[in-house]
Amino acid sequence: MIADIRIRDSGYSEPLCKLDLMRFSEEQIRDRMRERGFSDESFSVCGFVDWGVDTQMILSEAYGLKRCIQEFYHGDESIVIHLLKKHIDVKYIISHYYRFISKDEYDTALYLLEHTNIIQFMLAKALDDGVLASIKGKGFYIADIKI
Repeated sequence: MIADIRIRDSGYSEPLCKLDLMRFSEEQIRDRMRERGFSDESFSVCGFVDWGVDTQMILSEAYGLKRCIQEFYHGDESIVIHLLKKHIDVKYIISHYYRFISKDEYDTALYLLEHTNIIQFMLAKALDDGVLASIKGKGFYIADIKI
């Protein structure tokens, strides 16, 4: 979890350092930045070089991701990397837990059938794809490909 730390000053940004957040606490980083004359507002994390992610965030959000990896995912950073690469908001990632289901699609489908209302997903997908049309007060129409 090598953070790309940048300094902001008068609208400009310049690289400061690359820092392994797994090795240092948030307080250690803040103390070191103060020693070097930087306020909390003057620096930010601009991604993680080892993950190939360029998402900008404040230091506390980066440490929120670290806590997620350590406490929720037992050191497995793969789900966090995947979500960041899909440009999911950092606050959303920190506030939502993703439970591993299975490596197998069949087992995953069974889990969804058992634990969710899959019909809602199917209807929403069919409506989004234009396969199904809903007309208020009239009902549902399905596209017939046999025309």
